[in-house]
Amino acid sequence: MVALSEVDRRRLAAGELTNEVEALHQGDAPVARPSPTSEQPAGENDARLLRDVPPHWGKR
Repeated sequence: MVALSEVDRRRLAAGELTNEVEALHQGDAPVARPSPTSEQPAGENDARLLRDVPPHWGKR
């Protein structure tokens, strides 16, 4: 069983979706991959932000 949103329930009832699994939207968005240049801090502010990461975010 799939928990459907109200919008997806309406789409299923209207025949836009043939089954509940189509409502999972798998593959809708491409996987985000970091660019090779994003690994290096670009300036003083970037270095400060990387240094001051809150503990619950984890360290790089």
